[in-house]
Amino acid sequence: MTRTALAISVSTTVVIYVWVVTIEGHTEVRHDIVIAGLIALLAAFVIGYLNAQQVARRLNRIEAAARKIADGDFGSRIPVDSTGQLGRLARTFNEMQRRLAELDGARKQFIANASHELRTPIFSLGGFVELLEDEDPSPEERAEFVHTMREQIERLTKLTTDLLDLSQLDAGAVVVKADSVDLGVLARDVAREFGPKADQHGSRLELRRPAHPVVASADPERVRQITRILLDNALTHTPEGTKVTVTANSVNHRVELTVSDEGSGIPQRAQGRIFERFYTTETAGGSGLGLAIARELAQRMRGRISITSNRRFTAFTLDLPPADVQLAAGSGAESVEARA
Repeated sequence: MTRTALAISVSTTVVIYVWVVTIEGHTEVRHDIVIAGLIALLAAFVIGYLNAQQVARRLNRIEAAARKIADGDFGSRIPVDSTGQLGRLARTFNEMQRRLAELDGARKQFIANASHELRTPIFSLGGFVELLEDEDPSPEERAEFVHTMREQIERLTKLTTDLLDLSQLDAGAVVVKADSVDLGVLARDVAREFGPKADQHGSRLELRRPAHPVVASADPERVRQITRILLDNALTHTPEGTKVTVTANSVNHRVELTVSDEGSGIPQRAQGRIFERFYTTETAGGSGLGLAIARELAQRMRGRISITSNRRFTAFTLDLPPADVQLAAGSGAESVEARA
């Protein structure tokens, strides 16, 4: 910048000198032009140097902040003291720094929550193994220990599967293939899978679907995965003897699959965070990963999941775009309870 200012001053002085002295012949002002040129050079040098130093200080602050970010320090911000290009660069840099801080905080929270959720069943299994080795439990106690250990293993297996699914989603390794899928038929098949669990829980599992197909444009395997997550939540977090209903329907040029239950409902303050990773209500328990996975899978299929809940009712609705083609007519509404 200083060199540019000096070059402009010199060239301007030379042009004026040549035009006035050489061409016009005004030799009496030659010394004045030279002195004025020297003053202009000095002013250009001072202004350019000071401006360059100011720009250099701002760039040094950005460089220092970039080095801190490279070292993992996301706390310092760059003061925005300009409205020009450097000011816009500083604001953009601060925004990038804020987002990186949020991602780093989410990563640390994710690791802490995952470690906690993995540590609990592992410690529990270790305790039961020590009891079985050091004690001489009765057959009834041994059977109870084995049953509890099996539950902890199932919890550990589900947690590791959910963590693997989340890592694949974050890495972009989950492939979603759009296809025509009848949500009524899919809901019936998944509901039959959960028939034994519903019987064990003492719940009534019902399926409601219209006589005509409810065809969505989605990945059938991912829709099955979401439906399993919603049904598992409904059967896990509702009292025994209540009814769980799976409904497939077409509404306003969209297709919906809803899993509803007659539980105690989800508090209003928790509904806004229910799809966050590792978030659980005070009484729900679990890892808090299933609904987060379901929401991300739905978004990958250009759909969404919403919640409706009060003190005696909770419904999770998967909304998907309709398919362009229609499948053959289905068998109409039916109950799954007798087939479960």
